[in-house]
Amino acid sequence: MNARVVKSYKGKAEIQLFCKDASSESAHCGACSMGQKPAQKPEIVLAENPLGAKAGDIVDCELKEYGEIKAATILFIVPLVVFMTALGIAGSMGYELTQSFIFGVLVLAATFLGLQQLLKNKTYYYIAGIK
Repeated sequence: MNARVVKSYKGKAEIQLFCKDASSESAHCGACSMGQKPAQKPEIVLAENPLGAKAGDIVDCELKEYGEIKAATILFIVPLVVFMTALGIAGSMGYELTQSFIFGVLVLAATFLGLQQLLKNKTYYYIAGIK
């Protein structure tokens, strides 16, 4: 996947993913397959910068091994388990179903906010080479 370094700091870099004009016929990378075609605004993501790329450099970036699985686990499985656990706890405390559901939703919202703060600087991308 090709990208341009927007900003570089502390071993990480903000990179702007972009696709070539040839990709308008078919998706060739993760950014394109998510609906981003060359005519649209490119996505900016955080990536590890072990090569020390500077702002303006064109780089090759890759996803870390098992990055998709880890991200899916953190974003979908953990909140689902927390929600179900909260429902069970509220139900065992004698709350009605609607009260248990509201409690579960509140705990779910708190989990999402906590994950957002905890994973603010987490990335599964890394810069593999500088062009």
